Amino acid sequence: MQILRVLSISFCFGIIFSQSVHAELGKTTLNRCDRNNAKTSVTLSTLQQGFQVNNSYTSKRLNTRSRSSRAGDFVIGLTSLESKTMIDVEGSIWDDTDTGGECFAANVKIQIIYEPIEVFIGSEFREGSCTYEAILSHEMGHVRLYQESLPKIKTIISTLINQRFSGSPIYAPKGKSRQLLETEIDTLWRPLIKSELAKVQIEQNELDTDEQINQLTWQCLGEVQSKFGFRFN
Repeated sequence: MQILRVLSISFCFGIIFSQSVHAELGKTTLNRCDRNNAKTSVTLSTLQQGFQVNNSYTSKRLNTRSRSSRAGDFVIGLTSLESKTMIDVEGSIWDDTDTGGECFAANVKIQIIYEPIEVFIGSEFREGSCTYEAILSHEMGHVRLYQESLPKIKTIISTLINQRFSGSPIYAPKGKSRQLLETEIDTLWRPLIKSELAKVQIEQNELDTDEQINQLTWQCLGEVQSKFGFRFN
């Protein structure tokens, strides 16, 4: 059983310009950027901070932390993750007085961070006991899925970013390049990162089918069934 909470993602990156914008700026800006070897660079990194196990909450109290359980259910185990994305955008902008345009050699740094993953096991189950270990083993499946997902997300986003920019500078009317960058951040890249993180949740749900949970509750001589009957999650 698990939760995925995605914190608000700050700046992402990128700019989409129509061919008419490029034509409007002309060759002068392009030549100037070429002379300065101006290019847009994007660096994407990830950070994982492990996991921690908490055995201090009762299964009834864990119900308040779960998004899928019903009122009155006992949540015997839960894995929770918070993620955040930090974006830093810098770079040089060159003006071209002849065309009234500018080119922006943006230097974009993106970091997707997984906060320490929290694994909760109901306090009714003593650490080291058979049921505790069975629940922990199940929750570790969620932990591994989270940990394995981050490199995959990095690869997907990095590939799309490289296709988008290809090292080229950003061209725009004077005073508009940074604004256009932020627009693309809000409308394209931020939703894309959120979408990739949300896909992990779908995979997580596949680990919590009714059949898998039922098998777990009958382990260790059916201790969970004995304590809670069918009111568990």
